[in-house]
Amino acid sequence: MKNWKKKVLLSMLAIAPLALAACGNSDEPKEAKTNADGDIIMTVGQQTAPNSKLPEGDSYEDNAYRRVIQDKLNIELESAFEANGDDYNRQVSLAIASGDIPDMMVVSRDELQELVDNDLIADLTDVYEEHASDKIKEIYDSYDGFTLDMATIDDRLMAIPGTTNDFGPNLVWIRQDWLDKLGIELDKDKNHAISLDELESTAKRFKEEDPGETGKSMGLALANWVSAGDHGGSAYTAAPMFNAFNAYPKVYLEDESGKVSYGSNSEETKETLTYLNKLFQDGLLDPQFGTRTYDDINAMMVNGQLGIVPGPWHIPDWGLVQARTSNPEAEFTPFAIEDENGEINAVDKSATGGFVVISKDFEKPELLIEMVNLLFDEVAYSEDMENEFPELYEYAQLAVDGTAKPINIELFPNYSEISDAVEATKAAKGEIPIDDITKFIVKNNAQKIKTYMDNPADAEPSDWALYSSRVLALNDIMNGVREEKTINEVNPIVIPQTLKSRERNGAQVDKLEEEMFIKFITGEESLDNFDKYVSSWNDQGGTAILEETQTIVDERK
Repeated sequence: MKNWKKKVLLSMLAIAPLALAACGNSDEPKEAKTNADGDIIMTVGQQTAPNSKLPEGDSYEDNAYRRVIQDKLNIELESAFEANGDDYNRQVSLAIASGDIPDMMVVSRDELQELVDNDLIADLTDVYEEHASDKIKEIYDSYDGFTLDMATIDDRLMAIPGTTNDFGPNLVWIRQDWLDKLGIELDKDKNHAISLDELESTAKRFKEEDPGETGKSMGLALANWVSAGDHGGSAYTAAPMFNAFNAYPKVYLEDESGKVSYGSNSEETKETLTYLNKLFQDGLLDPQFGTRTYDDINAMMVNGQLGIVPGPWHIPDWGLVQARTSNPEAEFTPFAIEDENGEINAVDKSATGGFVVISKDFEKPELLIEMVNLLFDEVAYSEDMENEFPELYEYAQLAVDGTAKPINIELFPNYSEISDAVEATKAAKGEIPIDDITKFIVKNNAQKIKTYMDNPADAEPSDWALYSSRVLALNDIMNGVREEKTINEVNPIVIPQTLKSRERNGAQVDKLEEEMFIKFITGEESLDNFDKYVSSWNDQGGTAILEETQTIVDERK
């Protein structure tokens, strides 16, 4: 770990007078509530999913994860609220605004800062050091301290961060059964990528020849926010097309001289918008682009109107599997998109996947760390899951959604998803024995992948999804382009703290960018005015954001 551990002692000395002053006042945690058996009762803000696949009789309030936690740690978890997506975000916002938060919940980085500013959450610095297992610390160490830094404010660890391997390249998933039906062969050189010309010609064939036989076939459809600042959020965006032009919207970059720039305002981004405008004018991009909702686009994919889907490596697990469930013949093959020199460009950005916080009023914050040790060390690395945790083993077979975990984050070593997929693929193909795999989730994935490969026609949609995401995307592309050294990885600037300039102006310049990009693509605004847009972005707060970012980058040197 780089920064935060080194500063703990000084920080403790600095806050000692405040801590003494606080003794005996209302800031002290309340005594933890217990049930009739003496188990500590802990309330949770619970994220949910529309299709959790929980077995009959189980619910978010009462499921195997909560039962294991109660059995092993004597903690009874109760849901303070349960919600999905934006509804969950609203519940968190309401809790923060009222000052009455659950004992535990997952929040965003901005919400974490707000909770700290309002003195609502517990300092986890000492309990992490004292209670986190060696395996958990090893996982965080693999990110060179980045994830813990993201959860550290004023040198104090204020949350337990999730981890996200935010590695590219961004992908387009194309209906392979449609390619076969129309006799289209892509990626003839087997470099895991196609050109923009191949993408365009495929979209044209899909639109004109309607292989889905719906009478409403679409070439391409994009979400109105157009691009993504991270790999995980790239579904239904033009992220892979931008990357093919060596453009990286929504991220901040530092050039060789140390100067900071904003990726959305580059000449390469203008070139990409020009290309997308051409697709729109040619009728290959959704004529309702800009007004079509994400859910609308997803429905077109499920209903067989859309055969080209931009998205991250894991989109089969939660997105494309819906099409497979509706139509067992639906097959998707992923491709990166290469630039004019045959290179595959990508953004490589370590990321966090949510922050778990504990209320300042909760007496025993160390229980969070004990639950993290249980779920992400003892359970995750069990060598005999079937006997040690039989209910969780059943969940794995049913592909129960990860939101069933009360600590709804992921926690794994950096780049481990690639190495785990490579191992599972080798085992499924018989190159190594499945029984030699020690990590349960990898062994389970290998077994499901083998089940699919042995009998694709009768396999469950969830087994197809695992095969697609782990073998086709992670093993073949993510690992393949790195082994073959055909990937050009760009590292953007990542700043843990919330910038004051973004607090003031971020929403305004983001709205300007989204609105102008829609207008550029549809032709409502001429791309001759791109420089004028950049000037407006600067004037409306962008310059202040760049200057503050530049100052932080310079201070790091």
